Amino acid sequence: MTGGKGTRGKGQRGKPGSGKAGGGKATGEQVTPENATGEHPTGEQSIVVEAPEPPRRVHRPLDLVRLLVALLSLGGALLFGAFTVHTVAGIGQDVTAATGPLPGPLVVLLTIGSGLMLVILPLGLGVDLLYRRQFRTLADGLLALGLTLGTAILAQPFLIRTVSLSVSLVGHEAGSRPLNGFVAGVVALATVTQVGYRTRWRLLTVVTLAVSAAALVSIGYTPLAVVVSLLLGRVVGIALRWAAGATPSRPSPREVIAALRRVGIEITALRPARPDDRDPVVFDATDSAGTPLRLYVLDRDHEGAGVLSSIWRAVRVRQTAGWWTLLSLRRTLDQLALVGLAVAATGVRAQKLVAASPIEPNAAVLAYEDIPGPTFAEADPREITDTMLDAAWAQVRIMHSKAVAHRALDASNLVLTEDGGVGLRVTRSGIIAAGETAVRIDLAQLLVTQALIAGPERSVASALRVIGAATLASVVPVLQPVVLTRGARQALRHHGDLLDEVRENILAAEPSAPMDLVRVERLRPRTVVSAIALTFAAYFLFSRVAGLDLVGVITKADWRWLLAAIAVSVIRFPTAALSIDGFIAERLSLWRTILVQVAASFVSIVAPAGLGGAALNVRYLQRSGVPAAAALASVALWQLGTFVTTVGLLVLLQVVTGSSRTNLLHVPPEAPLALAAAGAIAGLVLAIPAGRRWVFTRLRPYAEQVRPRLSSVFTRPGRLATGIAGTVLQTVATVMVMSLSIDAFGGSVPWALVAVLVLAGTAIGSAAPTPGGIGAVEAVLVAGLTAAAGLNGATALSAVLLFRLLTFWLPVLPGWLAFAMLQRKHLI
Repeated sequence: MTGGKGTRGKGQRGKPGSGKAGGGKATGEQVTPENATGEHPTGEQSIVVEAPEPPRRVHRPLDLVRLLVALLSLGGALLFGAFTVHTVAGIGQDVTAATGPLPGPLVVLLTIGSGLMLVILPLGLGVDLLYRRQFRTLADGLLALGLTLGTAILAQPFLIRTVSLSVSLVGHEAGSRPLNGFVAGVVALATVTQVGYRTRWRLLTVVTLAVSAAALVSIGYTPLAVVVSLLLGRVVGIALRWAAGATPSRPSPREVIAALRRVGIEITALRPARPDDRDPVVFDATDSAGTPLRLYVLDRDHEGAGVLSSIWRAVRVRQTAGWWTLLSLRRTLDQLALVGLAVAATGVRAQKLVAASPIEPNAAVLAYEDIPGPTFAEADPREITDTMLDAAWAQVRIMHSKAVAHRALDASNLVLTEDGGVGLRVTRSGIIAAGETAVRIDLAQLLVTQALIAGPERSVASALRVIGAATLASVVPVLQPVVLTRGARQALRHHGDLLDEVRENILAAEPSAPMDLVRVERLRPRTVVSAIALTFAAYFLFSRVAGLDLVGVITKADWRWLLAAIAVSVIRFPTAALSIDGFIAERLSLWRTILVQVAASFVSIVAPAGLGGAALNVRYLQRSGVPAAAALASVALWQLGTFVTTVGLLVLLQVVTGSSRTNLLHVPPEAPLALAAAGAIAGLVLAIPAGRRWVFTRLRPYAEQVRPRLSSVFTRPGRLATGIAGTVLQTVATVMVMSLSIDAFGGSVPWALVAVLVLAGTAIGSAAPTPGGIGAVEAVLVAGLTAAAGLNGATALSAVLLFRLLTFWLPVLPGWLAFAMLQRKHLI
């Protein structure tokens, strides 16, 4: 489609009969300046336009983002009402108390006024749309109003089925309704007609909805019902607007040409930068002097394009360009222009910004003096010489000398000039006042881009010639797929070993290059584990103690015994650090080891008892310089020593207290099942010759390092005594917490019997395949205290709950803080 037939009136997009097919093919017709602007300057030549006209309807990316936000808000409001009934009721009472003193006539006037405004607003919008001849938008708005009314009617029976949500939405007054469908419908109508882009209508809509919300509350609607009604209208309106499409705001080719003419640039040719692009935003143009230009057209239709992927990348990767610039036409315009000016000011061969012009009402165009020539992506790789590779490195080095990072040095932004040099195209992802990490990421991107085209050897050799071995060596720690552009990451999938080959070539030239990767990710697997752990903690806490008055348990406890129990529970972490330190040959920082034990209380939320802490300690030893096999052997030896010490104490205490006092301990059914399953799997693997070979082959390297590890521990009696003493002290501290918890509720159990119950009960309960033995440990301890110790059920339950609160649940938060601190310092 060309820009060559007729002019378009404001608010009209490709009407039938105007000579446009609306998003059809470009025909390459010629138009004169008279056709383009409505005027005919003398001496002007015709303009070749090969760009398509805007389509009749567009699906805006930002509408999807808005829909996601609206859905999350609606879901959050419903969950808030379902789980915080008392809070919602309190808010409703406060609002009722605030509106209660209003005089009766004022309430009547407010109600009547809001009703009139709710009728006048849709009528006014309808008349306005009819006047502007936007019949399709009016039809969409009326459809949204009807759909929202129907949705509200159908949804009300489902919303009041849940008792808690029904109370939050309806309250306790008879005759109240959970939703107001007409208010929701007006919101949907305003959303579809996009009143937000027009100041007067936006102000009128906000005032109408505010008055209506106040009136609804005054006549008995709960505040949550009003909020849900407004959000429901927003969700339906945005969903319909995206599904049906909106009237495009993008300019036609003639409007682009006219906007540039107003700033003194005469266009003689205009075509999309990519010929097959049916929805172009980047154009190649030629001015009257024959200068090639690249035009970036910004409009509301493309607002928010790529924002979700940009948010995800900003969450994962540090020092990315701000995703918020994609949410605003003005911010995108400013960012693109600022980066272009900054790159050009460094003195490199880059696109030069020559004009920026608005295109009323909702678009703008930026014109850059382009660099003639094919890009690295368009050129034949066999024609790219070492001189061209060196020229790219030289340009990037000049840019970095002014603390400007490009952040998109892929093949499509590197242009081969006629004289054999290289120029850079501008993107909005650049960074001004770039730090060292951003600069190194730029170099890594260029290194990978050239390696994909010319091979790792030529790419590394070119970098060595231009930026030197020392600078190139600093790139190795950031050679990670996550820092690369999307195109480069996709290309690496077909060249799986390319990054390794690049590293090997750099190390061959500079053997002292650092190998540890720089942490450029905000969101790493360990962070995901942290989030999952917190979720599990919250879930198990609320599910396991549901129906128990946790606050009551704490407030009813004797505060003196409670404070003593808290103090003793804290002692468990230093004793655990002493315990593991005694079974390890290397000297470790006691403070750091204590922090690791605190962090282990957090990790245990997502792993069966003991496994999470063991894995964390293995990782800590590795980061402290202990080889992997030796670290695993040391932790295994520590756990073996803890087991032997605990069993020895248990046998001793059984003899002292008498076995008849503890033979009523209840073993949960999960424990023998778990042990039997583990034994069956191990026996099956070892019964098969191939299984035995597989196990022995993998255990032999560890066994070779375990033997010297055992020798180093058992030939140093002082360290071994420290480990055993730490284990005993940790056990004593745990038993004391249980004993003090019993005393806090007026119970009395001999200390030795408490020790047997805690040691045996914790061991049996921990065999259950749940994180931290949740549920099983509590059941075993309560059964032991009631059957063997003779406590009444209420006291035993309260004591066990307080014991688990102090030893398992409360350490989760400081454990998470310690885990995060150790992560930041790269100690785990």
